[in-house]
Amino acid sequence: METVTLTKLYEVLAQKIGRSEAECLTHYVDVKVKTELCNKLEILATKEDIHALRNEMKDNIISMQKWMLGTFITLVVMILGLYAAILLKP
Repeated sequence: METVTLTKLYEVLAQKIGRSEAECLTHYVDVKVKTELCNKLEILATKEDIHALRNEMKDNIISMQKWMLGTFITLVVMILGLYAAILLKP
């Protein structure tokens, strides 16, 4: 694929439609490309965004691990209580 610079585009258009129209058209293309690029850059994630997301995920994983440990300990205590109730029943 051949890359076309604004200068090449201007030269080709200047021969076909005239210099002032070619200049206006190349200026429009340049502005349009810059605008689209700025719009796309706003959507993309930056390194800071990714770093913040990783830290948030770490915090969520630690929180889940705490809940799982608490639930496990609670279940163990409940099972031991049931065994104790069965064994100590007169």
